[in-house]
Amino acid sequence: MQLMNSQIQNMQMKNDAHPNPERRCYTVDELTQILGVGRKAVYSLIRKKAFPAIRISSIGYRIPKDSLKLWRAMCYHLF
Repeated sequence: MQLMNSQIQNMQMKNDAHPNPERRCYTVDELTQILGVGRKAVYSLIRKKAFPAIRISSIGYRIPKDSLKLWRAMCYHLF
């Protein structure tokens, strides 16, 4: 029991060191809101490799913010 309490305290100390770490990736749901499209459209873009996406086993896809910014800049440049 004492070992478990010390592990919990260690985890809390690590969380306190970085209380609000900046996320560097978007989820599919976040992209639907950002791009104003549905989930099927986002998955279609991922399949077409419009921007790099990272598959995390059963959690789902994560899209790096930098790659999305670059993709959007290229799209706007074309028009």
